[in-house]
Amino acid sequence: MVKVDVVSDDYRIAATEILDIIEHLSLNATNKIPLQLLEFFKEVSMKDYKPKFDYSQGLEKISFTPKTKALLAMIYRNYLCSEEERKEFDKKLFENEEKYQQELREKYNPDNIFKNEEVSNIEENSKEENNQNTALIEYKEKKWYHKIFEKLVSLFKK
Repeated sequence: MVKVDVVSDDYRIAATEILDIIEHLSLNATNKIPLQLLEFFKEVSMKDYKPKFDYSQGLEKISFTPKTKALLAMIYRNYLCSEEERKEFDKKLFENEEKYQQELREKYNPDNIFKNEEVSNIEENSKEENNQNTALIEYKEKKWYHKIFEKLVSLFKK
């Protein structure tokens, strides 16, 4: 038994959406999904949330939450697709992960991070501001005998 309060609301909503999708699957497809998994989704689902999907458009055109998409992919891969479809699905997942990693490498490449002109202009401006703000101010404290002398002079002026 899973403690429902441990499961985040995102996953609870996703579980509710998964159950709604499974209700609209054929009996043959539904029977391929293990009862334990279905029971788990029922247990963690959000009882007061009712998804409103228009299944007449097809699943491709419905905008699911990212968690729902991930769970759907897992269910499809592990329970609904054939061995050939699974290999093709795994290949597509691998290709997508490679593209994503390549985008991250390009975006966060340490060699290219500071080549952008905007970044260098911002750095130059901030350096100029730092130089202006950190200029040293010379402060000379009066010597003790000057302080005494000024006190005496101020007393005589009164």
